[in-house]
Amino acid sequence: MKLHGGFRAVGVLGLAACSPAEAPVFTTRSDAAVIGQSDVVVRDAIPIPDRGTQVIEPDASCMTTTADARRLPVNLLIVLDRSGSMSDNGKWVAAQSGLRTLLGRLDGGIRVGLTMFPAPAGAGSADRATTYASPLVPIAPLSANRARLISTLDDASPGGNTPMNCATEGSRSYYDAFTMDGSRNVILITDGQPTSECTTAPVCNNPFDPNFFNCVLSQAGVASTEVRVSVARGARGTPPIRYFIAGTPDATDAFLSDLAFTGNTPRTPDCQRTTSCHYRLSTGSFEADLTHALDEIRGRAVSCEFEVDADPTRVDTTRVNVNVTSGAGGAQVIPRDVDHNNGWDYSPGMRSVVLHGPACDRVLSDDGASVRIVFGCPTLTPG
Repeated sequence: MKLHGGFRAVGVLGLAACSPAEAPVFTTRSDAAVIGQSDVVVRDAIPIPDRGTQVIEPDASCMTTTADARRLPVNLLIVLDRSGSMSDNGKWVAAQSGLRTLLGRLDGGIRVGLTMFPAPAGAGSADRATTYASPLVPIAPLSANRARLISTLDDASPGGNTPMNCATEGSRSYYDAFTMDGSRNVILITDGQPTSECTTAPVCNNPFDPNFFNCVLSQAGVASTEVRVSVARGARGTPPIRYFIAGTPDATDAFLSDLAFTGNTPRTPDCQRTTSCHYRLSTGSFEADLTHALDEIRGRAVSCEFEVDADPTRVDTTRVNVNVTSGAGGAQVIPRDVDHNNGWDYSPGMRSVVLHGPACDRVLSDDGASVRIVFGCPTLTPG
């Protein structure tokens, strides 16, 4: 089968080319009586370890079939803190500038939306999650809504508290009702600790109350915990939401780093130990830090997910391999890595495969690269 230039994925989970007798079975059971096919023999499904650069040739005896797969589009929701403290030290102007740069660099086919917290006047109650279930600019192809995104940014100004949990809960609700396909991503930009709105945290209004300081500490702890829970729910959803976090130390590095780790966007395998899973924005270099962070996020958010049009009940998922051929012609099999450090894994529901880490970077950085998903040979894993 000839592969054309650019990204082309050939998946093998679609089994239209096989006769029923040849069709492999997706099962983790040891018996052969699956989906009414008692005559199907379940083959050895023990993955073999990766022993270095290997290639599964198209005529390999274990290969059974191939079929087309489609690279999924990217959906990106920017969730921007516009609380009063963003007016300090030029952070708001810097955020506007950094986001304009991002919107100018993103491909027009990427779908982008915008939410701000607290919600501007006229957008609804700023302290209710339902307000944020409808973004200021709904997600749409950037080619169609770039001007609206920029004008909405330009017209906004900072003011108010930091109802972060309202925004994360509302954004999750928005994605829950989302009908478009593709990856789901959030870029959360903040300079502060979440306040009590949309949480069970105590409200601390009286600074002359002897318990005011303890109330503030309790509020910060409860609100932060509930934001983590909201992000975790989104990250574990089907399909999941990835949360890219950029913020200043005012919200504490530990909190922001934990959000990024929980939101499936750790920057390095050991970043949780060093509280560096997020993008740290320094007040003195806010714009430069944010521009750099957004540029890196832009690359990471580009989809490495390939949809496979197939019935997962008729696929032995332990006999799927991913071959990557570079533009120069060199080919390599990518191991399945369930830890998502460097390799590929199934998406929830097993209707697509996703490349992670350097495996994804390698494909994205090579315009001539092609991906072939080969079914029939035991899955290679890191070893």
